[in-house]
Amino acid sequence: MTTLKVFGHADESLKEVDFGKGLKNFSVSDAVQFSTDRAESSTQVIEGLGKDDVVELIFDSVLISGVYSTGSFRARPMFVLLTLVTLIVRWGELLSGAPGMDVTALALTALWIAIAVSIIVFHLFQDRDVDLNTILGAIVTYLLAAVAFAMLFQISELLSPGAFSGLDDAAYRDRGGLSSAMMYYSLVCITTMGFGDIVPVGAIARPLSVIEGAFGQLYLAVMIARLVGLHIAKDSAPQD
Repeated sequence: MTTLKVFGHADESLKEVDFGKGLKNFSVSDAVQFSTDRAESSTQVIEGLGKDDVVELIFDSVLISGVYSTGSFRARPMFVLLTLVTLIVRWGELLSGAPGMDVTALALTALWIAIAVSIIVFHLFQDRDVDLNTILGAIVTYLLAAVAFAMLFQISELLSPGAFSGLDDAAYRDRGGLSSAMMYYSLVCITTMGFGDIVPVGAIARPLSVIEGAFGQLYLAVMIARLVGLHIAKDSAPQD
């Protein structure tokens, strides 16, 4: 059992410390230095986490929570396996920076999001009541689709540089630059706002943009019609 005996001398020395193996002298200055070293080590670990690492941790939490929230369905083991592979590849690309792994990580993540969207939409069309969870599920599906298309746009730009005109230099300086630019462009496409500051010119980028714009309009039309229809049907149903 570790014991510490303090004698209140003017020199502020801790005269005895029993560490189970005998007695040793241990001064207050040593204790302060020890605590300072530990604090500096913790600070270095925190500072060692870059912006990309923090963003990756947040995104990983989304993937894990997505697997947890899907509940039980027949293909769940395969979905869990896809999640694990996606996490491994994403961290492998982030830590190693190996050429080609960025495209693989983006493709796997886009596939994961597509499956998650399919699961959410299936449950939305199974529900017969409109509540807060139903509304949030519809909103999350819309935003997840925008994220998936943003990743497909990144793949298009990485495989064919210059597939989008209007990208500034920041989009090519680091990992986050292109991701932010394509996320912005994806939201512009899915909402069909069409600002025109970023324009698809590549053979893959152009049809992808059209598909996302059509999806955004059709999704809103179909989903809003269904939610409103369910709400009206519930209100008009005879009360017991």
